[in-house]
Amino acid sequence: MGLPAQIRKISDTVWEIPESYKDGMRVPARIYANEKLIHGMDEGVFEQVTNVATLPGIVKYALCMPDGHWGYGFPIGGVAAMDLQKGVISPGGIGFDINCGMRLVLTNLALEEVKPRLRELVDRLFKRIPAGVGKGGFVQVSKDEFREVVEAGAKWCVEHGYGWVEDLERTPEFHREPGLRPDPGEGGLH
Repeated sequence: MGLPAQIRKISDTVWEIPESYKDGMRVPARIYANEKLIHGMDEGVFEQVTNVATLPGIVKYALCMPDGHWGYGFPIGGVAAMDLQKGVISPGGIGFDINCGMRLVLTNLALEEVKPRLRELVDRLFKRIPAGVGKGGFVQVSKDEFREVVEAGAKWCVEHGYGWVEDLERTPEFHREPGLRPDPGEGGLH
């Protein structure tokens, strides 16, 4: 089957599937990829990104980044912005492989400062960030400490030097999920 017949090339790295492609699409789907990447994507990516375009409250586009591949609802590499009043929260937007290696981090560093040390930075990040099945993190906690982490959320991280107070302002509920407890049962983790 390959690329959807209605896909159109917007630029060398942007492709668009119009709303007319599928019943219920509220916005176009855009895929960021060069010619080689777009032709290497499996058909599931196109199906999933156009499904995302049908979600209530979606704003402007359903997006898929160059690393796009078949996911659990959203394509991996999928992005969608939702209207605060009319939008939905979709666990499929994160998937079941949380922390698959993608992160967005706000920093005060300028490109001119980072560029000469990019290789060193990537090497250090690779050493510090656990990746892959069965990898352990550098933060080791006991069961009691884990209880504190679950109950306090990001606030625990800030208090223990793993984040900044400003991070709490950028975290839903300012740092934690209200009422979450580490014990099974109502409101607890299972």
